[in-house]
Amino acid sequence: MHRINQNPARNSWELAISRPAKEIPPINPETGKVTKIQQLLNRHCEFPSVPGHLVGQASRFTYLSTFALGTDIGKELLNAICSKSSSEAIARYDHKTDNLTEAFFGEHRYLSEPIYAPEPNNPDRGWVLTVVYDGKVDSSEVWIFDSEQLDEEPVCKLELPSVIPHSFHGTWKAAS
Repeated sequence: MHRINQNPARNSWELAISRPAKEIPPINPETGKVTKIQQLLNRHCEFPSVPGHLVGQASRFTYLSTFALGTDIGKELLNAICSKSSSEAIARYDHKTDNLTEAFFGEHRYLSEPIYAPEPNNPDRGWVLTVVYDGKVDSSEVWIFDSEQLDEEPVCKLELPSVIPHSFHGTWKAAS
């Protein structure tokens, strides 16, 4: 696990050169259509999400699935099938600092999208959950990370009683 920080002095394309807009996304209120799209990262990402209480509003953080920098997405699936290795990761993009914090899972592990679970009394603080399938031992676990320390070891790993299919999707619903 590691952190990648944007360094404008390097003129790096690892992260977006321009900062994302800090206002509400450009949506035409009459048509409901997006009027502007801004690329944040120059790499393949999927399943972006924000904390549930901020859906439809500006959010400092976006959680997403991605691959290690330099991964050839066209070859990744074939490599994963043939060699059982993967460069999948979950990440948190900070719109204020343009930092991308990533968690990698190692060989033989395949993950679902990150799901943000807020603390009950402070929705700006929480955990990030993902289901991890380990192809080496044919089992699944839920890995739970502190949302502010995604590049650290998970705070908890929960073994599941059966395998969860890869690409199975979910969401967080707090107990009422």
